[in-house]
Amino acid sequence: RAADPSPVQLREFTIPDRAAGLEWLRCSVGQTWNGVTCIGTARMLTLEEAELAARMASRELGGTWRLPTVDELKSLVCANCPPPKIDSRLYPNTMASPYWSSSKNKWSVGRYWTVSFYTGYTFGRNAPSMARHVRLVRDVERRSEAKLP
Repeated sequence: RAADPSPVQLREFTIPDRAAGLEWLRCSVGQTWNGVTCIGTARMLTLEEAELAARMASRELGGTWRLPTVDELKSLVCANCPPPKIDSRLYPNTMASPYWSSSKNKWSVGRYWTVSFYTGYTFGRNAPSMARHVRLVRDVERRSEAKLP
């Protein structure tokens, strides 16, 4: 196993959202951060493969990486951006396509929610065997608001 990355290295390929208590990988699964942008080909994975990718990222990068919930993933949507509907300065080379969430659709048994970065909309009719893109997230300490005396 490689040495644990330093906090400086982590900032290079992650985007912290301290208010939400999250840290996002800048690149989609299959891509790598070269210090400027995401290079390589984003992989389309089944839900099971996406969960395996999260476990692999946890081993290789440290921490506990996971699929985001549908609400966490929706928080990345930039409604005023052209496709892909995400801030491409923060998340370069994001695919304008659906990305897996870990959220089950409670109205459609066996289906999961995705967020499309082409439209910015959520879709809940995704069978686990379908291939979708993946962006991983992990929980970090939430920033607390300072209280004035």
